[in-house]
Amino acid sequence: MKMTKGMHRSIGVQNGIFYLLFFAVIGLLGFLSREFHFQSDWTYGSRNSLTAATRALLEKNDQPLKFVAYVPEDAALQEQLRKLVAKYQRVKPEIKLEFVNPDLDPVRAKQDGIQYAGQMAIHLGERSEVVEQTTEPVIANAIQRMSRGAERLVVFLEGHEERNPLSDNSNGLTQFLSTLERSGFKVQPHNIVRTQSIPQNARFLVIASPQKDLLPGEVEVIKKYVEQGGNLLWLQDPGGLHGLKPLADLLGLKISEGTVLDANEQLHAVLGVTHPAMVPVVDYGRSPIAEKFTGSQSLFPFATMVERNPVEDKNALVWDAQELLTTLPNSWLETGKVDGAVTYEEEKGDVLGPISIGFTLTRLLEQPEGTATTTAATNLQKERQQRVVVIGDSDFLINSFIGQGINLDLATNIFNWLSADDNLLNIQVNNAPDTNFAMGETASFVLASFFLIVLPLSLIALGSLIWFRRRRR
Repeated sequence: MKMTKGMHRSIGVQNGIFYLLFFAVIGLLGFLSREFHFQSDWTYGSRNSLTAATRALLEKNDQPLKFVAYVPEDAALQEQLRKLVAKYQRVKPEIKLEFVNPDLDPVRAKQDGIQYAGQMAIHLGERSEVVEQTTEPVIANAIQRMSRGAERLVVFLEGHEERNPLSDNSNGLTQFLSTLERSGFKVQPHNIVRTQSIPQNARFLVIASPQKDLLPGEVEVIKKYVEQGGNLLWLQDPGGLHGLKPLADLLGLKISEGTVLDANEQLHAVLGVTHPAMVPVVDYGRSPIAEKFTGSQSLFPFATMVERNPVEDKNALVWDAQELLTTLPNSWLETGKVDGAVTYEEEKGDVLGPISIGFTLTRLLEQPEGTATTTAATNLQKERQQRVVVIGDSDFLINSFIGQGINLDLATNIFNWLSADDNLLNIQVNNAPDTNFAMGETASFVLASFFLIVLPLSLIALGSLIWFRRRRR
């Protein structure tokens, strides 16, 4: 094919148009990259982004949030903090960050409660809190505490060998207590004999499985507290109510003395438990406490059955009762002793599952006309609603089991619901799923045997062999 001047001219025009379009596209891409930003976290567990719980906490917060970092003039440190706060600004762009040198502005540092350089003040609306670490759990817990508006006092009944919230042994509640304190709760043991009343500033009362009978006068104080609108968390293990039957009647509930069992060996293998009294729960009813827990597994050791038992009395309190915790169909209530091999025996009074082991109760309260709200009914009512949770187990809260399944999340939601902090339900900060390394017993034994026995003996044998050969030479 013969190239003419016209064809050369046409090819030149085409090349010119190509380069013009090419540079126009490059320029347009540069402009778009400056005007629009897109980031994606490809790390496993998205560890370089905020967790879903923290994002939900920020999205539900409608108060202005500001970070004030009291650090010296250090460009590298300030850039690191900018990247940290940028994760929060990607969720809410209106979040602000400010740097203050405490040496140059000591008055402002004192106003914010700063004691030394390196601390950060987090301002949420009119409240502020100083943190020394900038990890996500620390910041999220600080925001959660400030969003409550005030510290929530929770009183634990004591004097009858109840679960001790201040004990750090396996049967204590210190692990859960530390989570509550970081989230803005204040826990206080309370002996009714000392004061003959329940503190009026308490958000709710916790009865954590007493092992000794309560005095009739103590029961009357608790009944009066409930009748006046006080919120209550009642945890009752198998073995009897120890004088609290009048309270159960007031709530329209019946709590059994037997133990809920599940002898499904395949289920035990999946859960990693060996005792039939370790009962899993995956059904949580319609309560907002467990709205997002559907299908998630919690574990309740040595629980008992809770069921409705309305009292036929015109003056009885009217409750809206909802099942909260229901066991699997292959479980049953064992009315006899849990010793050795146990089986379901209907003729002996055993009850076939599914078994309800937890209830929520609510009722609307009437506001007294022309009076200030000073009784227990005014402590914690959101829209004048009284709230009660009754669970036939206290072991799921103790240090030995609080880390099982979603026990911690469930317990936290129960406390938030009873304190009327509905906006904080289902907001817990979880660790990245890939930071823990779990190894089975067999693999651990093989690995330990190799490094502690096989490898040292092999090195000794090899060294001896080399020494022996050199000796012969």
